[in-house]
Amino acid sequence: MAPPRRGTAAVERRAAGTPPVRRYRTERRSPGRATVLVLVGLAVVIAVIVAVVLSSGGGKGGSSSANGAGPSTTGATHTSAQATTTARQAAGGGAASTTSPAQLSVVVLNGTTTTGLAHRVSEELQQHGYMKAAAQTGQPPGTNQVTVVEYASGHRADAQRVARSLGVAQAQPIEGTVASMAGSASVVVIVGLDKA
Repeated sequence: MAPPRRGTAAVERRAAGTPPVRRYRTERRSPGRATVLVLVGLAVVIAVIVAVVLSSGGGKGGSSSANGAGPSTTGATHTSAQATTTARQAAGGGAASTTSPAQLSVVVLNGTTTTGLAHRVSEELQQHGYMKAAAQTGQPPGTNQVTVVEYASGHRADAQRVARSLGVAQAQPIEGTVASMAGSASVVVIVGLDKA
């Protein structure tokens, strides 16, 4: 007699004349299936936590009063938008600038092995009104192929003006190794081989 299939009834006879006894096999669950269920449950819990954090203001997005929606007056909306702009500037992402070119502290570093390149670019910046532009000794790690303009927190717009003066495409936040070389400068120019 062939073994009964999983989940089907097996019929046995004990003795002639007695009714058949039906026995059912119980299905066994694999330990892998339980592990998968636990992992799926954890993923769902994590997704719910992330959704709650993002919806409660942990992610990007403005408040309803900042975009003019809700029961606020025009003055309150302007004040809220101004506060949002100030907060973005403090985080380093603001586009507004309060520093005039003549007062802006700019450090120029030579990112190449060409002697005197930082001095030449700092003089060029001074001709554009950046009177505090100064060449700094020391070279950032590596050799820069293109000139880069970096900015300290809150000086993005200043850096973009400096970049336009030099014909550089864009400015970027200051890197740690450059910040240690720049001191208290608001904007740092790392001159690349494109200016050699």
